[in-house]
Parts: sequence; C-alpha cells; structure tokens
Amino acid sequence: MSLKPNSLIAVTILSCGIAIAGSAFYLSQDDAQSIVLKNTSAIELQIAEQDIVVPHQDIYPLAPEQINALVHATDEHNTRGQIPNLKQAQAVPLLLPSSLLGSTLPLTLDVSESGELIINKKIQHLFDFYLSAMGEESLDIIVTRIKHSLTSQLVDPALTQGVEILTGYLQYLNEVSAIKQEFEQNIDPNNTGEYALENVIQVREMVLDARASYLDGDVIDAFFGQADEYEDYMLSLAMINKNNELDTAEKQSVKAELDAAAPEWLLAQQRNANQLNKYRDQYKMLQEQGASQTELQDFTQQSFSPEVADRLAILDEKRLQWQVKLGEYREQLAVITARAIDNNDSEQQQLEITQLRKVYFTPQEIKRVSALDGINSTASVSRSSAAAAL
Repeated sequence: MSLKPNSLIAVTILSCGIAIAGSAFYLSQDDAQSIVLKNTSAIELQIAEQDIVVPHQDIYPLAPEQINALVHATDEHNTRGQIPNLKQAQAVPLLLPSSLLGSTLPLTLDVSESGELIINKKIQHLFDFYLSAMGEESLDIIVTRIKHSLTSQLVDPALTQGVEILTGYLQYLNEVSAIKQEFEQNIDPNNTGEYALENVIQVREMVLDARASYLDGDVIDAFFGQADEYEDYMLSLAMINKNNELDTAEKQSVKAELDAAAPEWLLAQQRNANQLNKYRDQYKMLQEQGASQTELQDFTQQSFSPEVADRLAILDEKRLQWQVKLGEYREQLAVITARAIDNNDSEQQQLEITQLRKVYFTPQEIKRVSALDGINSTASVSRSSAAAAL
C-alpha cells in the first residue's frame, strides 16, 4: 500500500486522543475551544506522534517482550504487595523534568471498598502526565516514576491491576508507533494528491485493534470512550460530505439523522465550536474595518459570558505572544537553513536548529515547534515534487 504525502499529514495531524499526553502537540495548547468548553477538549483524529524509546535502543519500535521486561524489571517481593520495591531498584529522580515543573500532579487513584482499582480517566492521566516528558527523560526512568506513584498510593489487588494496565498501555502506545512507522515507510513522495478518507479509516481500525490486543474493555471505555464517540461522529460526517451520490438536501437529511443519534455532549461541543468560529470571523471582519481595541473588547464581552470573555482575552494575548516568538524563530531558522544548503552541512544545521529552539521555547513548546517544522518540511517537499512534475 502506498500512502499519499498529504494522507500521512492528515492522519498524523488529526487527533484521536490516544497519544501520550502532550503528544497531540500539533494542536495549539491554547486551543480556543477550551475557552468555551471548560472541561471538554476538542478531540480530532490523530495517530500518536511521540515515539517510545529507551536508552541505547537501536531497534524501534520495541518488541512486546521488551516492554514487559521494562515494566517488570524490578519485580521483587514488596511488603506492601507483590509489586517491586523501587527502593531496591533504580532510584526515582527527586526533581521532575523541566516541562513538568509547576504542573499540577495527577489526582489520587480511586479504590473500591474491596480493594479493587476503580477504572477511570484518572489512571490514564497519571500515565500521560509522566509520559509527556518523553524526550527529556528515558522511558525506563518514566516507568520508574509511574510505578513509584502506583506503589506509593496502592496496595494489592489494586496495585497489581495498576501495573497490568500500565503494561498494556505501553504496549498499545508502542504498537501505535509501529503503525505510524509503517505508514511513513509507504509514503509515495511523487504522489501529491489529496488524502483519501479510506486511509484515515484504515489507520483508525488498526489503532482500535491495537487497543483490543492490550487493554481490557473497561479500560478502553474509560480511557477512550468519549474520544471514540467523537471520532465516529466526525468520520460519519466526512463520509456524508464525500458521498457524491447524495444531493445537498439529502446530505442535510442524513446529517440530521446523525445528529439525532449523537450524544448531547458532542452536539453541545459542536454548537460551542460553531459559536466560536462565528465569533472569530466577525472579530476578524471588525479588525479589517479598523475597529479600535476598545470596540473589539466590547464585541468580545457581548459575545460571551464575562468569565468566558476574560479567558478568551487571555488566550488571544498568549496566541499573539506565541505568533511573535514563532515569527522571530522562523526568520533565524531560514538563515540557518540557507547557510546549511550553501555549506552542505546538515549535521551542523541540525545542531544550530536545536540550539535556536532552546533559546526561544520551553521543552514542551520545542515538541510543538518540532512537529510544526516537520509539517512545513513535508509540505515543502510535496510542493517541490508537484512543481517538478508540471
């Protein structure tokens, strides 16, 4: 199978809420929808982009037995249960990586009266919190941190359940990375056509199969239930729009049926997103007409509740600061890239780019910028290939 370049971009940029926290860094951390949807972030289709790696690991992705060995490498009898005593193994670094400093620590996990671990989103949040530092810390240290968190708050049987879920979750993410790698290897650089919806659906089916291979149904529902509802809805909507056998009226009728069957939270999210998009369009039009800052602020206050308007104003300021910083970075990046082309020294170019990113961005922002640079690079190659073919 040969994927079109834009297909891989679409598959990679779309979010499916399955990635390591922070892995959906293609999306703005200040996603405007979060202003309106306080506790419901917009979830789009995306294959996990961060790679699971371990120090000195040359063959990647890892074999399943390597993941098992990594999680259970320190398994020894523990006075609290049957899970490893981490004090006898690798010490847990006292200082969190820089990207996690100042972050709110994960909530304490829930346990039933019988001592069973209650399966809910808190477990995934705990895993993702530490996994988001991938790149700053090796996977073995991250796993040590997670297991230390589990052993510090749980006893058997909840403790054993937690470690089993951790093992399956890592296996799943590792498999998703293998799926990503497979599609990357099958890109046809000479094919610059638009992405096929079938490719997105195929990738998603592979991801769902990976989940079922490593995670129990209750874990899948708790971790991905809402995201799956959103993805099912959006894929159905895309298929309706793509169906050339339906005229406009028929498409509207089928969409109405789809909405009637959709969960209320999803429809509320769509309404909020539509409201925000309408606001953005009107705001931009006022700017183009020369509206003053006071008039723009008044428009924002009239469009939303005071609480939402204040958050939106803060977000707009952050977005402006980000764009300024990104613009300055891009100017210097262009100089480095041009110089490297002249000198034919790609290794020196990468070193200079790495240093430049450290000057402008935090470790978490560097992940986002690296992804954006990758998208721009791929798009540039596609444009060049298209131009050469003309």
